[in-house]
Amino acid sequence: MHRLIFRFFDTTQLESMTDRFDIVILMNALDMGGAEKQSLLLAKALGNTYRVHYIVQKKWPRLKQHLDFIEREKINYIQLSGNFFTRLRQLRLYVKQNDIRILIGMLTLDNAMAACISLTTGIKCIGGVRSSYLPFLKFWVTWLGQKFFLDHMVFNNTYGMNLFVKRGFSINKSSVIHNCINNLQKERKRNPGEKITILSVGRFTFEKDYLTALKAVSILNTICIDKTIEYIIIGDGKYLNHIQCWINDLKLENIKLIINPESVEAFYITADIYLMSSISEGMPNSIMEAFNYSLPVVRPKDYQTMADKLADLVEHYDKRIAFGLHGHKHVLRTFSEDIFRNNYIALINKLLS
Repeated sequence: MHRLIFRFFDTTQLESMTDRFDIVILMNALDMGGAEKQSLLLAKALGNTYRVHYIVQKKWPRLKQHLDFIEREKINYIQLSGNFFTRLRQLRLYVKQNDIRILIGMLTLDNAMAACISLTTGIKCIGGVRSSYLPFLKFWVTWLGQKFFLDHMVFNNTYGMNLFVKRGFSINKSSVIHNCINNLQKERKRNPGEKITILSVGRFTFEKDYLTALKAVSILNTICIDKTIEYIIIGDGKYLNHIQCWINDLKLENIKLIINPESVEAFYITADIYLMSSISEGMPNSIMEAFNYSLPVVRPKDYQTMADKLADLVEHYDKRIAFGLHGHKHVLRTFSEDIFRNNYIALINKLLS
């Protein structure tokens, strides 16, 4: 049997929390993405209320910024190893040995493992859906998990939950808990400059639909010919080569690709507009971050409309500022850590009552 790997945990902290019961947060991998970040924020948020065990299924990828966060927040991090069934045995043993009361899965593979744990141990298990769309296999794995094994399913947006309920998910076992922002910023009024910077942040995948974004910027260049425009795309993933080819095919010279920087804060601060072209998002982290930094967000689905909306913001400084400040107020009302923590605690208490 493969051994579990323990990292960054102070056992004296555990001894001071003997009146708290144990929960597991299960994450597929420490990859770049919204679910990964939210799982870590959840571990931090619940750490003062429960003994949190943050368990990761796969060793790779394992981003440095996530490991730094785990160490800084003194999160009890457990790394599984081996194939799915080996990891399942490790997790089942860990759950029984540590008297785990609640297991929270974040993504489809985590939901599948949580369903198996629920079946074999009887503990309460919560699944997670982080998008308004899942591919065929992932959808049915998640549906079966909720219907027969999982005690509840958390969605991060109402639109996505309603879509899944229409397709057969149980409304009684579903609820929305919005993502949270852990570094709330003061509202920011940017000064007008000669260059307008447009920013996108996210994995380089099919669902992010960067081709539409690039086509929109190509049209924007012809609409705002008298403006200096820069488009920065930050991320990494299997579509990197596709994106580079699209940039070349469209003959775009005002594009910067930034691969997995240690921090994206400086890019949010210096940007003027945030562009989201995803075809299957609910309320993604990157839009929340954009609002957090008082950035106006453009998010229609076809590239012509996207180009027109971008051009409107490029040409009108006052509109950029007004939209950005409105988004910032929305973040303060909806996505604070306190709201995030209290919603999860209420759900856990309800399941265990």
